[in-house]
Amino acid sequence: MTTDDKRPIGLLGQYAREAIRAFLKLADDGANKKKPMFSGFSIPTERVAKHFKESHPEVFDAEVEAIRNELDATAERWISDPPPDFTGIAELANLFKLGREEVQLFVMAAAPAMDPSINELYSYVWDNVHKRCADVGFICQVLSFGDPARFETYLRRCDFDQPLRRNRLLLVEPRQPGEETLDLNLVDRRVRVADRVLQFLQGAGVQAVDEALASTCARHTDEVSLDTLRLPDFSRNSIIQIARSRSLPAIFEGPPGAGKQNSAHALASMFGQSLVSADLTALLTLPPNVLETRLAELSREVRLGDDLLYFRGHELPSHLTGPSMLVLQRAMRDERMVLGVDQLPVWLVPITTGWPVVTIPLPEWKHRAELWTEAFGNDKRAPDADFIEMIARRYELSGDQIKQAASEARRIAQVGRRRNIIVQDLDRACRAHFAHQLSDLATLVPPSNWKPEHLILPDSERTKFEEILLYSKEHDVIYNDWGFAEKFPYGRGLSVLFYGPPGTGKTMAACIIASVLGLDLFRVDLSRIMSRYVGETEKNLAKIFNEAEKGRVMLLFDEADALFTKRTAVKSSVDRYANLEVAFLLQRMENFEGITVLTTNVEANLDDAFKRRIRYRVYFPMPDAETRGRLWQSMIPPGAPLRKDVPFRHLGEYFEISGGHIKQAVLRAAFYSKRANSDINFEHLLEAGITECRELGMLLSDNLPKPIAKALRQERGEPEPPEEDQPFDPTADAFISPPAIER
Repeated sequence: MTTDDKRPIGLLGQYAREAIRAFLKLADDGANKKKPMFSGFSIPTERVAKHFKESHPEVFDAEVEAIRNELDATAERWISDPPPDFTGIAELANLFKLGREEVQLFVMAAAPAMDPSINELYSYVWDNVHKRCADVGFICQVLSFGDPARFETYLRRCDFDQPLRRNRLLLVEPRQPGEETLDLNLVDRRVRVADRVLQFLQGAGVQAVDEALASTCARHTDEVSLDTLRLPDFSRNSIIQIARSRSLPAIFEGPPGAGKQNSAHALASMFGQSLVSADLTALLTLPPNVLETRLAELSREVRLGDDLLYFRGHELPSHLTGPSMLVLQRAMRDERMVLGVDQLPVWLVPITTGWPVVTIPLPEWKHRAELWTEAFGNDKRAPDADFIEMIARRYELSGDQIKQAASEARRIAQVGRRRNIIVQDLDRACRAHFAHQLSDLATLVPPSNWKPEHLILPDSERTKFEEILLYSKEHDVIYNDWGFAEKFPYGRGLSVLFYGPPGTGKTMAACIIASVLGLDLFRVDLSRIMSRYVGETEKNLAKIFNEAEKGRVMLLFDEADALFTKRTAVKSSVDRYANLEVAFLLQRMENFEGITVLTTNVEANLDDAFKRRIRYRVYFPMPDAETRGRLWQSMIPPGAPLRKDVPFRHLGEYFEISGGHIKQAVLRAAFYSKRANSDINFEHLLEAGITECRELGMLLSDNLPKPIAKALRQERGEPEPPEEDQPFDPTADAFISPPAIER
């Protein structure tokens, strides 16, 4: 077969014309199928003859055997010894393991798309000008030259598990086009060639990914050097070993932002390839049939572009079964790829058995310091090196996160009108990043001005609280500088349990610890953590602890007995999964290196194993009368207008309530004083205390104790009653009617 046009369009078109010439001769169309020159419903014979560069229909009088042999030989030659300017078919055959029959089928399907005039020939054969796409049976019939065995061979090459369809080189009409239609036989289903493959044949440069993959995939053509990545030696050496041995597929495992994709990109550059990254998490949300199509198109994409495939596996589903699992197994079976995951889920273990695993951790603090320095560059407001080292040690950030935090620190310093960025700006920028990460499951507790001296505790419990502050401040020195981390490889975090009646200062104590250490305090929202779905609670807890550990923030589990309840005997599946949640939480808390504060009103409800893992347990008792008097006084801010000589001791003796309720009563008294346009006085505090107690359901006598009534009269300047006052005895029924309290 020869032609003057050596372009792919000309070669494929001439191949199709020769095949149709032999088919028409075999069907005797040239002798018996004279058609008029003009017809709206068919292609005339004279017009078809021009395709063969002849002026008469007798062009069909060719030897069928000679054409068939020539077509077979041409296909073999295109595979084994192609012309210099027509290597596309040979490359496709090599990439996708195509034989002669597959190449011939492909050419007959591709010719109409690359040379529209071929459609006239096909329409002539069909005797239907409106039919614009060939079907499988027609192409197999043309290539078989009337030989049933050849027809069967070509038909089998069109099966769904054969290279042409498995790699999406040929796109065949669905088996059932509509819900209410009958299934189509393979021979009746239309066929065409994918646009991406046609572009490859025409020599178009491969830049962007295929249109169908654009929402989940991207091609990265720039080169990345492994030397520019700040990886530890063990990770770097593992990647070099994979590059030398070409032992793919492989797994890159590490936390989000650690640089798994950049490491895969560097590996691709070592191979001399580009990188195609695909979002595996998004792909797994597709229905199984669509997933199979997308994975096949993705495999075709990386082969056509000679790329390395990288699957991003961030937050993969905890379970995957059924058709999607089978589709993924088939797709990953022979693929040269890198799978990047935060943590390999259990369902992926059977698929990835035998794959080399490379751990990609977050940069070490020295590398983080270098990244911080590069992020500020030549900025005149760049922070001092000491500040950068302090922040690099404190926060475990990736390279991209450091760039974002540096930009935020610049903005904070600019708003504060500072010439240089200070450590507080860096600290605030980093904490803002982690606050965003934790905001889905925890709530930031606003900073407070409380200090340790504001917390009123018995001496024994006060000693424990001061030891907690000491442990928090000197943690890094003891474990890192003194080397105790080698002796204690786990369990180095600080876990604290505050227990006692409501309103005794447990949450306040947690805020004081955070304030002293300069840390953010996040209250964990149990309603957003607990889930009825199996595994979701553990997943949410793992996310909270991971983000808190990287962000150096404190966690507060308020009313912890709802989550850390005692494990029970397994009588149902509910009991079993509830026990699993508690067991997971115990294990995760033991490995957590940050500060965790738990509060509860009823310590007896907590699991015994959990209590054993708590480093410090501080009891917050109900305050006695003297302590309550001090609390009444300490709750009033220095700037509030307060009348002199208020007898706080009497308030503490009369109202047996906790510090939290005293705080609410003092606030209520402040509004009472504003209502009266006067300073806060004993009468306002007494009225607020009575109202608070009654809202709590406490029973109070309508008569006030004599000392209370006497102090109230003295404040008002009223005369003493004629009867003699007796010393105050809380156990005696010595009450008098109180003076009227103005409201």
